[in-house]
Amino acid sequence: MPNDTDRPPAMREAECPYCERAVLVYEEPPRCPLCACPLDEDRMKPYSFPDDASQDAGEP
Repeated sequence: MPNDTDRPPAMREAECPYCERAVLVYEEPPRCPLCACPLDEDRMKPYSFPDDASQDAGEP
């Protein structure tokens, strides 16, 4: 049973060199969720969720 203090790994965005797509990575060690190939840390950046409030107000 998971511990209450255990957190899932942070979501990151990466470019997969094999799929040639931007993917969300949530595994450790990082792997593409589409083809399961290993991803380099230098191809990754933190993923930030879009702000729903600014989209509802019509702001760009």
